[in-house]
Amino acid sequence: MKFINTKTSFILLALAFSFSCFSCGTKQSQKDSLVEKTTDAPEVVYNIPQDLQEYYKEVDFTKINQELFEELSALVTTTHTRKHPYGWEHIKNTDLTPQANQVFLIYGHQGVNKGQQAFTRGKNQNSGKIGDWNREHVFPKSLATPKLIGGKTPEAGTDAHNLRASDVQWNAARGNLPFIDSQGLSGKVAGGWYPGDQWKGDVARMIMYMYLRYPDQCLPSSVAIGQANALDPNMIDLLLQWNAQDPVSFIEIQRNNYLGNLDNEFAQGNRNPFIDNPDLATRIWAGPKADNHWN
Repeated sequence: MKFINTKTSFILLALAFSFSCFSCGTKQSQKDSLVEKTTDAPEVVYNIPQDLQEYYKEVDFTKINQELFEELSALVTTTHTRKHPYGWEHIKNTDLTPQANQVFLIYGHQGVNKGQQAFTRGKNQNSGKIGDWNREHVFPKSLATPKLIGGKTPEAGTDAHNLRASDVQWNAARGNLPFIDSQGLSGKVAGGWYPGDQWKGDVARMIMYMYLRYPDQCLPSSVAIGQANALDPNMIDLLLQWNAQDPVSFIEIQRNNYLGNLDNEFAQGNRNPFIDNPDLATRIWAGPKADNHWN
């Protein structure tokens, strides 16, 4: 992962003519000018909530772009102190509805109670059978380089921040299709997969987390279709748009709080910073202004 240098510099390279050519006002044969992109991010003072101050105490939030990316990447890596094999129980805790008897199904259509597009399902209706829910790798295992692995042995493929409950058939319909822009409900669009208006922010923040946590393996450009970011060609601007357009939901907060708290049996110890504050994506990659939860 390498960002474009954000300090403006001008390098002028000229091929010299003879003294007589300059004196008679002839044009230079060639003049090359390289202007590197710059991001003049305004200074920000974050008012971090008390319950998050300990977690973020070592991060220098005056930094931007690659420097801030690297600090957050180190944080989510060093605090990922507990790793779990591929299982079901963490989702039965992280993705619960308020009634605690069902789980939310990513890509589900709100108001639909059964079938492939159901919005929720009984928390114990998990298997690989039609009508049940299984585990969706939002960043597909096959699109990482190298591929995400993990089963009984905890690996990147078992990172719970990347796993969501999903209807078995609707998960299969998505397969490993890259994310693409559209509007409305989830489904296939022109060779890609639109997660749905209600889920696109969740997806964007999960992909950003995976990039932080596995910066050489899980590139956003491998899993989303759209224009490359001007500062970081591995980031896709579409994900920044989704992060800004779809605010953090209580489902995301619930998942983040559970996984970040080592008092919980199936926690990992690390958090998704973009759920805590979507504005961090703006500080790193610029683009559309996202919500600042710490103002």
